Amino acid sequence: MALRGGRYEKIAEIASGGMATVYLGRALGAAGFERLVAIKEMHRHIASEDEFVEMFLDEARLAARIHHPNVVATLDVGSDQDGLFLVMEFVEGPSLQQMLKHLHRQRGEKLPIDIALRIFLDALEGLHAAHELTGEGGAPLHLVHRDVSPQNVLVSTDGIAKLTDFGVARAESRLFTTKAGNIKGKVPYMAPEQATAKPVDRRTDVFAAGSVLWEMLAGKRLIKADSEVAMIFQVTEVVPDSPRVERPEIPMPIAAACLRALEKQAVHRYATAAEFAEALEQAARVSGVAIATPRAVAAFVKSLGVHRASAALMPESRRPDALRPDGLRINTLTKSVGAMSTPSTHGGAAIESDAIDFKPRSSGIVRVAAVVAAAAALGGAGWFFLANRGGPGVDTQADTQVAAAPPVPAPSSEPVTPPTPGTGATVPAADQKPVPTASAAPKPTARPVSTAYVPPRGGAPKSGFRPREL
Repeated sequence: MALRGGRYEKIAEIASGGMATVYLGRALGAAGFERLVAIKEMHRHIASEDEFVEMFLDEARLAARIHHPNVVATLDVGSDQDGLFLVMEFVEGPSLQQMLKHLHRQRGEKLPIDIALRIFLDALEGLHAAHELTGEGGAPLHLVHRDVSPQNVLVSTDGIAKLTDFGVARAESRLFTTKAGNIKGKVPYMAPEQATAKPVDRRTDVFAAGSVLWEMLAGKRLIKADSEVAMIFQVTEVVPDSPRVERPEIPMPIAAACLRALEKQAVHRYATAAEFAEALEQAARVSGVAIATPRAVAAFVKSLGVHRASAALMPESRRPDALRPDGLRINTLTKSVGAMSTPSTHGGAAIESDAIDFKPRSSGIVRVAAVVAAAAALGGAGWFFLANRGGPGVDTQADTQVAAAPPVPAPSSEPVTPPTPGTGATVPAADQKPVPTASAAPKPTARPVSTAYVPPRGGAPKSGFRPREL
């Protein structure tokens, strides 16, 4: 495969958005150096549009300036004959949205409060770092993410949550300026001023973060309706209920902190993401809730089984043996449409993708051996039965037992009692042993064997992994 920029190799597609496709990739260097990365590649059909090119480059410039452990790092930007691409840190782990969906659909559970607080506080730390970004001269850039949502919070398998996707962010220094009246972001997480195309600031992101926390605590989305118009009405006019309505065990101070972030008027919200984080930490202390450690979050993420396995995404011929997940293969890889750039939407929400379905895999040799072993076992059972019975008498094709003619008994001076009508068996004389019959014989279990037999789907363990929704 040709290298992008001379040193980046694409391995497998992770997800696709309106402006770009993201791939699992590998950065190659001297002396056998290599590192897994995420390569965000601009779609060719929009590469000639100056507006999209500027948006793409603006994202690279902004994200590259942010250096924080809770923000996905942008490592490089390049251009070659195939167009523009960004090279980003690869986060081994699911998005927050994937975690919430898995808990709700697969387990019927909600995110534990202590785990939710740790993940959310990490995301707030990354958001505050973005808000505090300054230019080369030290002047604040007044960056607003404008797309804080569960899709854009990634939780790594080491227990650290990271904020990503600054594709629709606004900053005063941006070369590309959003046209007046354009709304960018996901409606269910928009603040009222953003949904009505009014000026935005960091408190707009505080509102979006409040919507994310409400969803994490309550186990359902705060804003949900059949149309964008209905959702915008909810955002601007409907006062949200406390998450305690859905989950009474949530401590009241934590619910109150969440609701303050969801105030309709920006002046009544927390002024910064850092202030929101401090209020939550204080609420947890007052409530006696211990905030989980990154180690506990890592264990929880792994227990869900929805973290992305980078080795599983690689073609089998290219996997390092140490990373090869024995017995797993990718069955399907469905592209997801997210809001990394210009999202495709359905009812205002990013379109959700189907999961990658991991199924047990066996080689052809193993399957043939299994079939031969099964046939031998069935043949051995049949021989044992016939040898003990003294003759044939079982029709395995119809799965029913048919009595065969009994064997002729040895000559005896005593008369043999004739068969009793309707019983299908021979009644012996007093000193004669009973003749075994088909009805008295154990019923063997028989199933037609096919060389194309595949284990049933229900018995195959499935991974809950889904492609990242951008």
